[in-house]
Amino acid sequence: MIEGFLNPALALGAALAAVPLIIHLLNRQRFKPAPWAAMRFVLAAHRRTRRRVQLENLLLLLLRMGAVALLAFAVARPFVRGASGLGKLTERARDVVLILDGSASTGLRMGAGTTFDALRAGALGLASELDGTNGDRLHVILAGSEPRLVSWPSPEKALLVLPTLGHTEEGGGSPTDERANLTGAMNEALRLARENAGESGTSTMEVHVFCDSQRDLFLKADSDSLRPALAESLSALEKLGVTVLVQDLTGGELLANNSALESISLLDAQAQTGSPTEILVRLKSHSTEPRAQLRVALTVDGNRLPSQRVNLPAGGHVDARFPFTFNEPGAHTFLAEVDGDAFSLDDRRHGVIVLPPPTRVLVVNGSQSDDLIEDEAGFLILALEAPRGDGRPSPFEVEEVSTNAFAGGEINLADFHVIWLADVGTISVTAVSALEKRVGEGASLIISCGEQMADLESLRERMFRMDGSGLLPAEPIRRVSSPRRESYYRVKEFDTTSPILEFFASERHRRLLTEVPIDDFLGVRPLGDARVLASLDDDAASPLLIERPWSAGRTFLWTTTIGRSWTPLPQLAPAMVPLVVEWVRYAGRRDAAELSALPGDSPTLETKLFPRQPMLLRPDGSSRTLSGEPTPTADGRFALPRPASNDTRRVGLYTLRTEDSPPIPFAIAMDPAESSLVRLGAERISTLHPNLTVSSPLVDGSASTQASDQREGELWRIIAWICLVFLVCESLWGARLGRRRGRLA
Repeated sequence: MIEGFLNPALALGAALAAVPLIIHLLNRQRFKPAPWAAMRFVLAAHRRTRRRVQLENLLLLLLRMGAVALLAFAVARPFVRGASGLGKLTERARDVVLILDGSASTGLRMGAGTTFDALRAGALGLASELDGTNGDRLHVILAGSEPRLVSWPSPEKALLVLPTLGHTEEGGGSPTDERANLTGAMNEALRLARENAGESGTSTMEVHVFCDSQRDLFLKADSDSLRPALAESLSALEKLGVTVLVQDLTGGELLANNSALESISLLDAQAQTGSPTEILVRLKSHSTEPRAQLRVALTVDGNRLPSQRVNLPAGGHVDARFPFTFNEPGAHTFLAEVDGDAFSLDDRRHGVIVLPPPTRVLVVNGSQSDDLIEDEAGFLILALEAPRGDGRPSPFEVEEVSTNAFAGGEINLADFHVIWLADVGTISVTAVSALEKRVGEGASLIISCGEQMADLESLRERMFRMDGSGLLPAEPIRRVSSPRRESYYRVKEFDTTSPILEFFASERHRRLLTEVPIDDFLGVRPLGDARVLASLDDDAASPLLIERPWSAGRTFLWTTTIGRSWTPLPQLAPAMVPLVVEWVRYAGRRDAAELSALPGDSPTLETKLFPRQPMLLRPDGSSRTLSGEPTPTADGRFALPRPASNDTRRVGLYTLRTEDSPPIPFAIAMDPAESSLVRLGAERISTLHPNLTVSSPLVDGSASTQASDQREGELWRIIAWICLVFLVCESLWGARLGRRRGRLA
């Protein structure tokens, strides 16, 4: 029996079959009897032919009504299920959506090929069962980080496209190095199924999923439950009558032993040029068995370092440590390699780390003098510019300016990471606005006191506000002086966890800070969110060093001098040098930035000059001009347009070139989660959702056996043929009756 119509509203058109009957009834003639002499001969002839004429007219009427009704049914597209009864007469054109897993994990070696080779073979088998000339349609969706419709609607086209996916120079692999987004691919299948269903609310579409059954395709991270968005899509397909058939190609192997390169990083995120550090290459085990004496190699900027040997515990991780000293700031490229296994993609990993340039420090000297003892910032600059004890150059670039030059706006503050106001008295409104802008962008401001800061009222007015919007982290109250030659103040307490003062935390070095005499300081009242890092031993426990976040930057207040006038600290090198160096290092802190992204994405790239003709060079040697316009940034740089996702789907080292700027390298690295090759078996997948059916082509043979038994067959074509026969018969029968009755007339 007919089970339904794809366009049920159009089936109501069958009521139009009554139109010929209505016309016949309206055209019936009614005669008024008028007897005449020869009437008996006419009545006798009429009685002999009446029955035949009625039968002829009835047959003609039925043919006309049947043609109209059949035409309406054909347009409504009736269907039946199964292969019995009317199913033998149906048109079985198939509309198939094939979701093909294109994730990195399908590059796992299986014998002479890869998992993706097996997936592709199954997909080709399904495509070969379809016949485009018979009306079969096939949509192939490649599931990467986003769904890609790679072939539609002809099965013959899919047979040409599928063999081109996934080939590498080694002869096999995966079509992308991304993680598969099965939810996104299922949503695309749902869209196609809704289009297929039309007004009927029922779709004849089939959905086949060819995947490696990786656990995270279906389940939430760290959970045994189905992803909610995926469950929602499966339920929507179920309402349309579409069953999702998952092809199980695991062969019963649910865990492939694998070890992976997980990351490349620096031991010290604040590593600088000329400073020895270590490069850490982390290995992760996704195996139940340990691996001993794994060889790990690292290449930095094209130079190969001596390899390391590590022991990787089962299910654990280990770091291979490579000592290294960077001689230049900027972007540095890395390539880590480890002994190979069945999944080769995660045995190599590229990385790019940008080492920041030396910290640029602007010292505004409020009391300049040719005599080092009398100069307010002389010892400060000496401590910052001095080379380190092992001969390494200073990590700072220091520029000194006078108060007048600073107040005149001659200095571009955007060039500096740390600004130190050393005993600067009156500051103009313009200078304060420039400081607020620069600190708001992320710079640090250090203010040390002194003789020139006598006008505290003016200082409060321009740099302090009770609501915290001013740059000063504390309200200046008055100058406090100790009785000369009788006593002095010292540091009583300090925060040993602060990077600035951490050096003095040990008993060996503590006295270098706590025994320094302080004759004068500025009494202040800190704001509520300010942090007092060091306080003095006076009755009020007055703050000596205060830190406070301000917008994107930080402000510091040193309540005594950084010169010799209020304290002998500047002359005590064992205390002065570590204090100043660690202070400025912390204030100008800039971690090394990583220029890397996952496949299909890219990091944000910036240039100082306007980028003309940006060109992307890919690992395979090909290039592509970037489309789009650069975007100006707040600090005067230009953010380049992002490459298209298709341009960065492969892992490796990429380079972006422009006409006026140095090349910018960046790395595309595989998501570490793809290295976990834990799979779900057929029984487990079947329990995740009622609309998931699992078959194994390795066992069941045809990939579409179950779907073929359940798919719907349409009757519209056979009904259309019958309608055409009715129309032909009606025309022939009507013509015959017309000729015969014309001769009789």
